[in-house]
Amino acid sequence: MTERSKPIILVVDDQTTVVRVMGRMLSQQYIVHVATTGERALEIAEGQQPDLILLDMVMPGMDGLEVCQRLKLNPATHHIPVIFVTSMDDKHHEANGFKVGAVDYIGKPPSQEVMHARVALHLALSRQTKFIDAIANGQLEASEEVVSLAKMLVKGE
Repeated sequence: MTERSKPIILVVDDQTTVVRVMGRMLSQQYIVHVATTGERALEIAEGQQPDLILLDMVMPGMDGLEVCQRLKLNPATHHIPVIFVTSMDDKHHEANGFKVGAVDYIGKPPSQEVMHARVALHLALSRQTKFIDAIANGQLEASEEVVSLAKMLVKGE
């Protein structure tokens, strides 16, 4: 997460009503950007560097799976956590979402409590991951023991 007063959340859905509802749910605590197409989502993600993306899985043109895959292949956006927000209750699609890099799923219509809990959780995990990476890569000073632990965590040991 970058140094700003509020984290940036990108909401991506082809249904403008869904975008507005989710935007209202989140706008008190976060800066919310919206996109109604996969192409626009990729442009905003690269330019604005959101801290988290809430992504509809089923959209015309470029679907959420392709958007997520492209985000994860791009060095400028690969680090951004993606949560799929979908009405699909299909374990096959859910598994495919995780394969392309999603960190979580939220069902539609999302409850405000679940939305806030999952967003807060993944923002906190992202901050911790960046902190551990910074220590492991020598960008932050830490004791030898902490650096060793950070390197083990980064390697997945």
